[in-house]
Parts: sequence; structure tokens; C-alpha cells
Amino acid sequence: MRTGFLSNGEMAALYDSNFYIKSIYYPYLGQQYNQSLNGMFKVGVWKDGYFEWLESWDKTISMNGLSITMKANKEDTSIEFKDVISMSHPAIIRKVKINGKGLYRIIFYNDFRLNGNEVGDTALYDPITDSLIHYKQNTWFIISSSQQLYEYTTGRRDQGTVINDCNDGILSKNPISQGSVDSAFSIASMEFFVYIIAGNSYNDIVKKLNIIKSKGSVQMERDTRYWKDIIDPFGNKLAKQSVAIIIGHIGKNGEIPASLDTSILKFNLDTYAYVWPRDASLTALSLDIAGYYSFTNKYYDFLFNRLFNDEGYLYQKYNSDGTYGSTWHPWTVKTKQSLNIQEDETATSLFSYYNHFIITKDYSSLRDYYDTIEKAADFLVNFTDEKLKLPLMSYDLWEEKLGVHTYTVSSVIAGLRSASSLARFLGDWNNEEKWGRIAKDMTKSLKEYMFDKERKTYYKSIVIDNGKIIDYDKSVESSILGLSLFDVLDANDETLMSSIEKIKEKLWVKTTGGLARYENDYYQRVQEDYNGIPGNPWIITTMWLAQHYIKSNNLEEAAKLIKWVEGISTPTGLIPEQINPFDGSPLSVTPLLWSHAEFLKTYIYLSSKNKDI
Repeated sequence: MRTGFLSNGEMAALYDSNFYIKSIYYPYLGQQYNQSLNGMFKVGVWKDGYFEWLESWDKTISMNGLSITMKANKEDTSIEFKDVISMSHPAIIRKVKINGKGLYRIIFYNDFRLNGNEVGDTALYDPITDSLIHYKQNTWFIISSSQQLYEYTTGRRDQGTVINDCNDGILSKNPISQGSVDSAFSIASMEFFVYIIAGNSYNDIVKKLNIIKSKGSVQMERDTRYWKDIIDPFGNKLAKQSVAIIIGHIGKNGEIPASLDTSILKFNLDTYAYVWPRDASLTALSLDIAGYYSFTNKYYDFLFNRLFNDEGYLYQKYNSDGTYGSTWHPWTVKTKQSLNIQEDETATSLFSYYNHFIITKDYSSLRDYYDTIEKAADFLVNFTDEKLKLPLMSYDLWEEKLGVHTYTVSSVIAGLRSASSLARFLGDWNNEEKWGRIAKDMTKSLKEYMFDKERKTYYKSIVIDNGKIIDYDKSVESSILGLSLFDVLDANDETLMSSIEKIKEKLWVKTTGGLARYENDYYQRVQEDYNGIPGNPWIITTMWLAQHYIKSNNLEEAAKLIKWVEGISTPTGLIPEQINPFDGSPLSVTPLLWSHAEFLKTYIYLSSKNKDI
């Protein structure tokens, strides 16, 4: 779990509960650009001959937009740290102020692992700039201060020399190390700035250092004000933070990673630091609805010009440079009946862009992207069982099961409706009619083949074979709410209403509140007795239910679920993927961007109907 997040789209940093930086991303927001994977930028205090790390201090961490403040207290000493990332340079600016009596030194330990591994790094002290430098190839970091460095050292991380050197509060001034390296420096002042600046060469980082160093306090004030002004239109504190968190996850390529929290690494040796087009498109939609569509333009350019393939569909996930991300969907399922993709990602991207266009009236982008939109819509049409008039089989939105899923069908209907409407704006009458007709036929087939009349709920999914349904998944599934989210069915449709009653009956987690994904969900379970608990509560599923309540004019219940999310978010305003059903603590990654997006959308929808929210 992370407690803090800073970003300007080119550089991002995540903090743990000790205010230690755990990850630094540069120059893109993605897995392979984490310059401190599994790292830990520790901070320690030397006072009157005694040294200790901040783990043992009482700490309070707070965020306001994308600035983060930590107040540490122990006995008669208090220290305040404030960090921001410059809006104009890849630079963390940290202000430190000590209140107390005695002689103090603050030691900063630097734990870079450049370009994705620990091999071949160099750490050195540069007397010209009075700074520490870490570099490998064209990735360079300079760490400096507004005050003279009191002491410094470099060493081999794998040998523990630097950490051991810190523990007595006196650094040995080893000027250079290579290989798997780390470094540390100390400052003997009661108030000062620290700078961590990234660049592509020595000259580049020195130039940036001179700019930042000449007006550190001015830049900190400016960059703090920047985020305050962005989020001020919202009265709700978590909505404010959600706007900032989402904007901070839009990279300079336009990439929108699902989460930059690497604490999930221990479970599967991979992270969420990839672009899932579904998550990213729904996140962009939340910003568009909030009125920040100028930030999402880069994402749609990235989506339509770099991610869609020539056949008109999207793969499971991508790296921040547009290349394919890692996957577990086997290529052996690529047959006439199925593809190893999640079709809802393609459809949702059309749906989100349509809403972006309606809000922005950006005919220029529609003109530029229309050829790709046409290919994507035709793919949705062609990837259909001719007899059943339902999509062929792909993986569900949870990336687990191959089949024809109610959520996926809902997204495809929405995607085709969106494409049809976009065609109308350009006078493409043939495609407007074709895509609209297929969407109507699919809606009819959905109700005919995928509603369980006996149980009065929609199936989670079906398995098909050449026009025949050969298996049904009757698990109660939260994503059936996609029928409401994508406006496939009216909120008062009897089949939808009975399905949602079943969802609430089977998936509501009575211990903590919140909605589980589906019955017997084992993902990220803790070591407890889950008897009577369907799975961990997820934030996105709970917000889906709230959005349906809003469409049904059940505003009181929707407001309760908004309050629920506010209650389970971290004190710094970060929303996790899911929570522990026994104590309500965050589970999996924190923050999860999709969680923030669904909360923000829900809050805006509710506010539009109830001005008192």
C-alpha cells in the first residue's frame, strides 16, 4: 500500500507510510520506466550524536492535490517535510524544516535501480555541483540541496555498505561506485531544500538543477498553487484528490497506467503499471465528465494512433510506449469462435471517445480518428455469431474466463451505438444504419439468450459453439451492472431490476459493506474464514451499484455508498482496488486509478441531481 503520490506526467513518485519514496518513474509512466523498482529512499535523523531512521518516529502524512506533507515528531523535536514535483521539469522539490534544540543532521539514502535493473549503474559525488549523481546510459539523476552537503558516500547495494555507513550518522565520503549501487548524503541545517532531478545527460541535469536551485521556494509555491487551483472547483475532498490523482497518471505519451503501486509485485512478479484500454478509457471519461477534457486529448491520440491494430481491436494491455504488455491469455484460443482479447476494451474505447466528442465537439479529432473507429466498429460487427447475433467468445473484464459475457455484450452494444452516432455526425449514413441495426439485434439476443428466466437474473456468461449455447455460468456477477452503466437497458427494466436484487442479495459484504465481484472470488483473499463472505469488496463494483441507484433516482442509497468510499480511502485520499472484509483496510494496489474514476463519476452524477452532496 502507498500513502502518497506525486506526478507531472513525466516523473512520478510513490511514498510508503514512513514517507520513504518506493518508486520513481521517468520519463514515462510504465513498468519498464520505474527507476527504483523495489527501492526505498530512506530518511534518518542524527541529533547530538545519536542516529535513527524515521520508522521509529510518530508521523502524520497529508496530501493536497499532488503536494504531500509529512510531520514527524519525537520527544522535543519536530520535522516537517513537504514534497512537490515541478510542473515544468522532472524534479522532486522537497522542503525540510526542523524545530528543536541541539545539533541536527538529516541523512537521505538514495536507492535507484536505473532502466529496470541493478546492473551497470554508477553513483558518484560531483564536486562541481556539490551533488550526488546516478546514471546509466541516457538516464541520469542528480540529487542536491540548497545547502552544502555535509557528508556523502556511495557504495555497493548488494554489500550493504551505504546503509551500514548511515547507521552511525557519519558518512565515509566514498566518491564513486559502479554496479549495483546506492548513495547517501547529509545536511546540517535547520531549514533547506532537497532536489531530485532527472534528465538524459550530465549537461541536461546540471542545467535543470541550476534553474530549480535558483528559485526553489518560488517553484514550490507555484506548483502547490497549480494543483490547488485545478481541484478547487470541487467541494468534496475525495473528489478533489481523485481529480489530481487521475491527472497525475496521464503520461507525456498520453499513457494512463492502471496503478503505479508495485506492492502487488510479490504475488505474481508483475505490476499494474500497464495501460489497460478499458481502465484508461473509463478513467478518461471521468475526467471528461468533470470538465478536464484538455488532459484527455493526449490519451485518445495514444489510443487511436498507437494502440489499435490493423484489424480494429485492442489487446489486453500495453506498455507506456505503446508496445504489447505481458499477458496470460493463451494464443491457442485464437479460433473462428474466439480471440485471446477482452472485447469490452475495444467497445468501451468507442463508448468513451463518443462521450468525449459530445462534450468537446472536437470534429478535428473525429476526422483524424474516424478510419480507426470504422475498423473497430466493423470488428465488433464481424466478431459476431451469425445465428445467435451475439459476440463471439473473448475473455471477461476480470481477465479470467473465456466466453460470451453479459458485461462484454453490454459494452459492445454501447460501442456500436456510439460508433453509429459518430457516423451520423460525419454523414456516413450506411455505417450509421448498419452499426445501429446490429446493436438493436444484439440487445434483443441478449434478453433472449442471456437472461435466466427461472432465477430472474442474467447469466455471468455463456459458452457457444457454431450458433449453439453449450454451457452457462450461473454465478452471480456484479458486472451484470454493465447493462445499466452502458444504458443498454432502462434502469426500470424488469430483467435488470431482478438481476440487481440478486446481486445485492449474494454479493453485498455484510462485515464491512461494499460489493464483491462475484460469488467465491478468491483473488487477494486474506488468511481468514470467508464463510458467508463472497469475496473482498471492490470499490468499482460498489460505485457501479451507486450509479444504478442514481439512474433509478434512489439518491439516498447512492449517497450512502459515496460515504462508504470516503470511509475506506486512505487519510491522504488514495482509493485502493479492494478492501479487507474483516477490518476494512486497503488490499491490492493503492491507488487504483479505476477506483478513483468510478468514485469521481458517481460523485458528479449524484451532485447533478442533488446539489446538497
